[in-house]
Amino acid sequence: MKTIKKLLITLLLGAAVSTSASAADFRAGNGVFLLNGQPFYGIGVNYQDAFLRYMESGGRDVTWKAGLATLKAYNIPFIRINAIGFWPDNIQKNYLSNPALYYTRMDEFLKECAAQNVGVIMDLFWNYPAWTDLNLERVPAWGDANSKTRVMMRKITTDIVTRYKDNAAVWAWEFSNESNALIDIPATIGNYQWMAKAATAPARTAADNITVDTIINALNDFTATVRAIDKVHPVFSGHDHPRNNAYHLPTSWAIDTPAQYGTILSRDNGTADTVSMHLYPYGEFAAFGPDATNPAGLPGTFNNIIAASVARSRTKDAAGKLLDPRPFFLGEFGTNDKDLTPTVAQAKFYEQTASIIANRVPLSALWVFDWAAQEGLYSVTATNSRKYQLDRLKEMNTTMKTWK
Repeated sequence: MKTIKKLLITLLLGAAVSTSASAADFRAGNGVFLLNGQPFYGIGVNYQDAFLRYMESGGRDVTWKAGLATLKAYNIPFIRINAIGFWPDNIQKNYLSNPALYYTRMDEFLKECAAQNVGVIMDLFWNYPAWTDLNLERVPAWGDANSKTRVMMRKITTDIVTRYKDNAAVWAWEFSNESNALIDIPATIGNYQWMAKAATAPARTAADNITVDTIINALNDFTATVRAIDKVHPVFSGHDHPRNNAYHLPTSWAIDTPAQYGTILSRDNGTADTVSMHLYPYGEFAAFGPDATNPAGLPGTFNNIIAASVARSRTKDAAGKLLDPRPFFLGEFGTNDKDLTPTVAQAKFYEQTASIIANRVPLSALWVFDWAAQEGLYSVTATNSRKYQLDRLKEMNTTMKTWK
């Protein structure tokens, strides 16, 4: 493809080192994150289109600068962004057709983030099916190390990480967004039915069904590519919460126990040096499967799911080692005013944040700050009816600063 040839020609452009202050020393520790060598607990926001609005407006939309200033005023330490685009045509226009322009604008974006003292988690391959569509491959190509999609993934990852690994604003790298959400659904059902597809892409068929290995293999390759260049900054999967029967699938629909849930969460994060997931009210369920401690099954509430998710980083085996020492990142949580009504959504939000505090979640990010596409749903600003969420986050970060 001409796109890939053009991308390869830009190797030197992508490998150039951006001018910046010293790199942010944010890294994964043993069950916790570390900032400048000290344990760090914090809650940030998803600023999904902060960079994309700048890129896709031809540099005219700079409202994200005021947004960063607002976040600084509310003591929000970091943002999570879609770093390239969602649909194939976005990816083509934002990055592939002119990498030099992309890097110029990303340089400017990260410079402003650093000036506002707001860290950035860069999600590179947000909508994973878009990348196989772009390369005229079926979605399982993500599991093939020699596919055009994987070759492109390694090239783009190498270029971006090389350029920004020493940037003062960069806190972490993230593979994709919820690419594990369908992996445990049996092939007989066909998980391809729920995959995002651009209008110009071929119809999804059973040839697009993915498996656990498809996504974990790709995530591990992404992790290795990052680690070959950047030994410091954490790598996040960007994954969704596990299905509550993933441990038993594909042979049974039995509900998993809290321990089994934690086992799948560890599995889904592959060789990344962190464990991350997303959780919303619709991710709750009636009860976990029964175990010796809870023979009737523990209720599948937000709080109990979070407790099960952090347990492996705090529970030791017979040899005295943590079951999974990787620190936990709740990459998305939030409530939808339209689905729940504003009153119920507000109550649920306070319930979620109380659970984050009670379980001492190391790192979490609210969905979503200042996104016009979800105004009246999830979007939070300092001037809309959901401002109370920013107030709560500011309060939480003040509390977390006292944690040791």
